[in-house]
Amino acid sequence: MTMLARQAAEWERAKAVLLAEPNFETLFGLLETNSANFLYPFDLKKAKEEHRVFRKTLERFGAKVIDLREALVSGCLKEGEALEGKNLEKLREFAGKGLRYEFSEEVSKEDRELLLKNKDLIIRTFHPTVLADLVLLRPKLMIRYNPHALDPTSRFISQFEVEPANNQYFMRDGMITTARGCVIGNLTLDVRKVENEIVEFALKQLGIEPIYRVEPPGNLEGGDFMPAGEFVLQGQGLLSNEEGVHQLLQNKVYGFVEVAVVKDPRAQMDEMHLDTYFNFLSRKKAILCTDRLKKEAQPIVDVWVPEGTPEDFSYQKKRTLPFPQYLEEKGIKIIPFSKEEQENFAPNYLLLQENFLVGVRGAGEDFWRRIREEGVEVHLLSFEALTGGYGGPHCMSQVILRE
Repeated sequence: MTMLARQAAEWERAKAVLLAEPNFETLFGLLETNSANFLYPFDLKKAKEEHRVFRKTLERFGAKVIDLREALVSGCLKEGEALEGKNLEKLREFAGKGLRYEFSEEVSKEDRELLLKNKDLIIRTFHPTVLADLVLLRPKLMIRYNPHALDPTSRFISQFEVEPANNQYFMRDGMITTARGCVIGNLTLDVRKVENEIVEFALKQLGIEPIYRVEPPGNLEGGDFMPAGEFVLQGQGLLSNEEGVHQLLQNKVYGFVEVAVVKDPRAQMDEMHLDTYFNFLSRKKAILCTDRLKKEAQPIVDVWVPEGTPEDFSYQKKRTLPFPQYLEEKGIKIIPFSKEEQENFAPNYLLLQENFLVGVRGAGEDFWRRIREEGVEVHLLSFEALTGGYGGPHCMSQVILRE
């Protein structure tokens, strides 16, 4: 199976969307939220219920929704049972790499080989959906002899650690989708880096071959990218760095369009990505937090223009100007909103088509009244639990096809 993957403008109709319902892997992050980059503890059951409503809303709109676990097992099932073939073998291999064994010094070479053979048997025994859980939990076993063993079934003692993909339900950040295709980023926080590996594998299971992957020391996160037809906005700041953006320009991942690199002078976690203080409503309307209209916090835009032909070009830096001025030059009406509204995830809505969005009810009645007055159809959902992970519906979704 292969799928199209392209996105030329944030306001085009969303046709295919990747989501990831929070599950076991999220639970481990909730056990100590300050280690997981979560804002506050939240109930996982409620978060799952909210997420399912979000998915149904996108499906009612007409978008094809693919959950990450569904992508991982793509091509691995037939009528609910394991389907032998290339995709299942790849899933077994990928899950096997995530299941790690460490042996104490006294475990003999022969016993290590025995245990590793048993690991291979375990992987081949698991149903594809269980392998998907394994991919996201990433357990590590520390194995030693049991001095009180009674028979072969109790010969060893295993201690378990997991390095789960806690934040995986924020599908936006591990990648971007341009007019040319999907690009795998490089997440900045150590607790999140594994997400890049998982989303790349999931895309390939769907038949989508990423056109590029950002390499260290470059960092790139999906919340910093917004396509806008004849130009794109590419955030650069706290979590997407200069080297990451440089790699994208060098590899021409945006296509033959103007690239506006929006450089954030503030670079703080409360507005970590471009989509935390800015978003489009349509091709000629956008919202911008009032704190970014103040001179000291205004992002500065470096404008890169493609020179040559669509088949053979390079980007050249042409000028630099403040972000609000750049938007105004593009004929985009700026609708301001407050810092308080920003803190309640007001800008982190998902635009499903021009003037049609799914947003966070908790952003406030006054904010949404003003947005409706701009001719926008607003569908509000409860994200009280899900936003505890530090993001809204824009962060929780990766649109891989707009037309």
